[in-house]
Amino acid sequence: MAAILLTAAGCNGDGDSGYGGYGGAGNDSATSDEGQDEAAATLRVAKDTSVGDVVTDADGYTLYMFTQDSTEPPTSNCEADCAKQWPPALTEGEPSAEGVASELIGSMEREDGGGTQLTLAGWPLYRYAGDVSPGDVNGQGMASSWYAMTPEGQKAEGNGAIGGTDDGGSPGTQGTQGTDEGGGSGGY
Repeated sequence: MAAILLTAAGCNGDGDSGYGGYGGAGNDSATSDEGQDEAAATLRVAKDTSVGDVVTDADGYTLYMFTQDSTEPPTSNCEADCAKQWPPALTEGEPSAEGVASELIGSMEREDGGGTQLTLAGWPLYRYAGDVSPGDVNGQGMASSWYAMTPEGQKAEGNGAIGGTDDGGSPGTQGTQGTDEGGGSGGY
């Protein structure tokens, strides 16, 4: 629960999600104590979200793909500030799944030394700091680059809960996501 509270409290638009960089990969004692990423990950499916059925982590938080990544070989292009807002879904050991075909699940070593990241159909997976509750899909369609993943390993369709606007009170919908077209943000 501490990781969830840190996510909600830490997302203040400056790219600091409260994850300590990589979703509990050892640099944030609060998330490490929860054991979020210290064992083999389990992927699950959330049914009937606003964008349909989506893949989640064991805690029910939506997992996303980034269109600027590549699948052959799986490569993450989300590092530094990007990885604070979009913490990589990490695992130690062989991941498992409930409702997701095991042949679609894999992992890759992050080039930045951030650990072993889960992949689905070759796409590196991430959580979104703006998803405050299990089943949220607030990152869907963000910057036309971030999409929730379906159990079939495809990007989910639809706009999710973000609606393309910032009401000032929705964590994670403000900041640099999609607003820095001049370079700097790398499209996140």
